[in-house]
Amino acid sequence: MSQLVPSILETDKNKFLDIYFRETKLPGVERIQVDFGDGIFVPNVILPASEIDVLNPAFHWEAHLMVKEPQDFLDYQICGFNTIIVHYEAYDSVENLKRALTAIKSMGMEPGLCIKNETQISVLADLKDLVNHFQLMGIVPGFQGTTFLENTYGRVAELRSLVPTAIIEVDGGISLANIKKVATAGADLIILGSAITKVPNMQDAWEKLNAEINGNL
Repeated sequence: MSQLVPSILETDKNKFLDIYFRETKLPGVERIQVDFGDGIFVPNVILPASEIDVLNPAFHWEAHLMVKEPQDFLDYQICGFNTIIVHYEAYDSVENLKRALTAIKSMGMEPGLCIKNETQISVLADLKDLVNHFQLMGIVPGFQGTTFLENTYGRVAELRSLVPTAIIEVDGGISLANIKKVATAGADLIILGSAITKVPNMQDAWEKLNAEINGNL
């Protein structure tokens, strides 16, 4: 069964804390993903890890780094992140990417690898010995609330065929209209951004999305 993962994408610390406290109170939530952006790999600058206080250890925290060539992960470790997800496209060479994935693992965190929608699934074949957690973007990364890209369903199935044991995460554009299909396609983890953060009642939206993938609507 797919697991829903709320996310936080904020440029302001007070707004970050508002979403943080509301998401940690959602019923049944186990994982939360925090987005980071440097204004280079993605056009917007998102609140850096150095400005985030230690995270509540009752949850599994994922850091999604939309950052060019990250190799220093100490701030994320200090915050208490359990998983660090970097982008394939953020590195100038596969060697630099492999070095980053190895560094994350050596620091006691789980490495994850994200690819943009236009990147071929086949590029992951040579990396599956280093990482087993993959994130597929369902939108152009860097902004919440943009349109879901329909080819994502097939990409989930293709990745499952390439790496049968992989943890597959889908991020971006999730709504009541498509969440069931994303789950059926084989996503283990489904990231929720604007579907719960840009609505009047976060808990109500969260419960409806959970009910949809559990067949209770």
